[in-house]
Parts: sequence; C-alpha cells; structure tokens
Amino acid sequence: MNSTHQVDNFIEFLLNRFELPQSLNGRITLSIIEAVHNSILYGNKRNPEKTITITAIKNPAKVIVTVEDEGEGFDLSKIPDFSRPETFMQCTGRGLYLMITLPDELLFAKRGAKVIMTFSLNLN
Repeated sequence: MNSTHQVDNFIEFLLNRFELPQSLNGRITLSIIEAVHNSILYGNKRNPEKTITITAIKNPAKVIVTVEDEGEGFDLSKIPDFSRPETFMQCTGRGLYLMITLPDELLFAKRGAKVIMTFSLNLN
C-alpha cells in the first residue's frame, strides 16, 4: 500500500467485513495506522517505489493483522523500555509504544520488517 487513503479503506473494510465488537475498533485502527507509519518512515525510508502489505484474518477467537514493509528491519534489542518515564518522554517511539500496548499480542518477524498484531475476540 502506498497511500493513506488505501490504508483508511482497508481499515474500514476490515471493521465492516469482520463485524468486530465496537470496543476493538479504536485499538485495531490505531495499531494499523502506527504500524504503517513506522513502515513508511523507518522500514521503507519514504521510498515511494517500496510497498507495504497489510493483511488481516479472523477466526472465532481472534483477529490477526500483519503489516510488512520492504525494509531491512531493525535491531529488536534496541526497543526502548517504555516503563521508564524518561523513555516515554522522548520525541520518538510513541507509535511503537502504542503498537506494543494496544494489541493483545505483538510479534516481530523478518527482523521487525513484519509486525503481527493479534486482538482477542474473547471480551470477558
């Protein structure tokens, strides 16, 4: 994907097609937006020739969304410790913080060039 309009359309389609609980809509939307934003800036380094692929699947228990860019990934050991106040006050990293806290599970693949975000449908 190469435009915010396409991302917005994907999110709208996903939310409507999967008929998700309203309580998940904001978490999924913000997580996708932040993952795509990071892919554009850091993964693809704003190269308009590179693409971003977003996929989503749903089963009875969860929704899994993946965002993958064409970048080289990053050193996963350098993810800041967001529990430290000085880290949270930095100008960068807040999108990553949201991606870590909003999904029920977050996995990095391809050295971080692919993020896999899982959202539980078991809303007990």
